[in-house]
Amino acid sequence: MMNVVAFDLGASSGRAILGSFDGSRLSLRELHRFPNQMAKVRGHHYWDSLRLFAEMEAGLKKAMQDAQITSIGIDTWGVDGTFVGPNDTIVGMPYAYRDFSTGNMEACIAAFGREWLFTTTGIQFWPFNTLFQFYWHVQHRTPALAQAEQFLFSPDYYRYLFTGVRATEYTIASTSQLLDVRTRAWSAEIFEKLGMPLTLMGALVEPGTRCGTVEETSVAAIAVAGHDTASAVVAVPADRTRSDWAWMSSGTWTIIGIETDQPVTTMDACSKGFSNEGGLHGTTRFLKNIMGLWLTQECVRIWRMQGHEYTFPEINEMARTAPSTARINVNDMRFYNPENMIEEIQQACRESGQPVPQTPGEIQRCILESLANAYAVALKDLQALSGRTFSTLHIVGGGCQNELLNQMTADACGVTVVAGPVEATATGNIMIQLVANGALNTLEDARNVLRASFPVKVYRPAR
Repeated sequence: MMNVVAFDLGASSGRAILGSFDGSRLSLRELHRFPNQMAKVRGHHYWDSLRLFAEMEAGLKKAMQDAQITSIGIDTWGVDGTFVGPNDTIVGMPYAYRDFSTGNMEACIAAFGREWLFTTTGIQFWPFNTLFQFYWHVQHRTPALAQAEQFLFSPDYYRYLFTGVRATEYTIASTSQLLDVRTRAWSAEIFEKLGMPLTLMGALVEPGTRCGTVEETSVAAIAVAGHDTASAVVAVPADRTRSDWAWMSSGTWTIIGIETDQPVTTMDACSKGFSNEGGLHGTTRFLKNIMGLWLTQECVRIWRMQGHEYTFPEINEMARTAPSTARINVNDMRFYNPENMIEEIQQACRESGQPVPQTPGEIQRCILESLANAYAVALKDLQALSGRTFSTLHIVGGGCQNELLNQMTADACGVTVVAGPVEATATGNIMIQLVANGALNTLEDARNVLRASFPVKVYRPAR
């Protein structure tokens, strides 16, 4: 029996997951769960990173009391990170990605050139990209930037707190819009344009690299696919010898894409909102970000403030019987971080001349139908840009538990939806650790274990 721990941190919660492999099957057990929310202080949004690390330490302590642990791996959301100074000094609180504005992004694009940026990096333009965060730091001459010796992305930062070893894992770095998508190295030209030293970024390591041990233990720290979506894609239970499938990671964000050998950096791909991010073994995740169940999460938060404690299954049941009233453009930046998501959705419907959803069921149905429609458009664009035809869409992550949305997606896309595993991110994280530790020989061996260990649910188009 080999036991490893996956730390899976999302924008709303974090977990410590124990993965136990008996030689043929993998079992997962959640040992510790803790909340994660942006802290708004003096007009800026930050991550409470030291509290999160303390929670991770508590999770590892529980694991070590329960089993002999071989290694840990950490994955998080993309783009964000922390500046580290000389003598292991932590420089400031890490900004949260929703803190950065479209105005700042557009100023950077105007200075650098939209087409040049996309063909160089292959990354779509979102206000939160690390490039635009750095541009903001430069423009505001922030003290953190002046004091920094190195920048560590979130999973690399937490691994460093555990081990004292600084290393930058490739998949998380690939979300930054600071890499050259062709050379898979930091773009010296981008840093020259920023006026920042390239030495601020660490040497890149591939997923599966051992990066020290947890201090005062013999537990290895493995640099897994640090970007949570990259880890989730590892765990997609698809037949990799075929090309007629796409994947979708469903959660706070929805990300839909394929694995390719070469990036796609045409301006057509750019105009349709696609990105090229790093995958395992030199592959590229050609994908599109869609504002996913964040819309529902924010509505739930507002309803809770109004005194209504709705669970997600309750809201979905209301939506199932609610009339179909309106649809919204879920990727409209008005939904990026509004004060009141319910009012924002209603106002968007009002402005477009559609019936305004009023009840929780009507609002949720509007969200789900709008998401399914966005998925169908993205899948159609993905087929056109890749030259592939898809018969199956694999949905993984927490959002794959939403049966109503899964069926709506199958109907809207006209493909078979295969939902599961739910814990794809943690599973992919653990699979990489098992291969790195020698418990499995190859990633395909790990995927065979995955198929034997976790069931999936199939949804077929109703029409």
